[in-house]
Amino acid sequence: MRPELGIVGYGRCGQLAAEVLETDFQVMATDVRDLAGQAAARGVAWGDLAACAARPTVLLAVPVRTLPEVLAAIAPHLREGATVVDMASVKVEPMRWMAELLPAGVSHVGTHPLFGPESAPERSVRGQRIVICEAEGHAPAARSIEVIARRLGLESIRLDPETHDREMARSQALVFLIARALDSAGLGGSPYGTPSERRVWSALNMTAADTDELYEDILKLNPFAPASTRALVEAVEAEVARLTNG
Repeated sequence: MRPELGIVGYGRCGQLAAEVLETDFQVMATDVRDLAGQAAARGVAWGDLAACAARPTVLLAVPVRTLPEVLAAIAPHLREGATVVDMASVKVEPMRWMAELLPAGVSHVGTHPLFGPESAPERSVRGQRIVICEAEGHAPAARSIEVIARRLGLESIRLDPETHDREMARSQALVFLIARALDSAGLGGSPYGTPSERRVWSALNMTAADTDELYEDILKLNPFAPASTRALVEAVEAEVARLTNG
């Protein structure tokens, strides 16, 4: 018998997770929206929050800003010995929230898949990378998630939450900021661009399908993002000044 897994949040990332994990788990999903029809079409069982939270492993695929509310809601339904896994794009705050809001006897693991539905060709994650953050006192849970990642063909990277957020502030946060700023300015790639330019624009355009919530959470909830964004803005302004004065 495959072990049971509850997925809380059935948006784009939750749907991808359900598809990828259904060969290893008996998956049940839930969401604040009624997406039972979509789930049934994909062969995924549908349940309420209590039923999903009562499973031995619970995966949280919800907007980062809603995590405290979701953690509080699932806490009464979690089994002794269960493992809760988040997949947020920031890690310092989610790891702190899980430590504070989950009951004793429940393990938690922080993860960040370094890919999404747009970058998972043919819904396959083989060869992609995932960050795993081990919570203090919950090493066995982190190792079990690492085993699952390897079985899926993922390359797992162990980072502490602070290192993760610092690195994401230097990469992911800036990519999102640049893409949104260019879109707001009405600027985009030219059909006459060079191959290297087209690759850059293609990479930036991959963020277009991501929600405003995700964009804002990546920039606002990463404690290291403000310093990185200021450094970028100052560098652009300095370069424009140099070219103008020159």
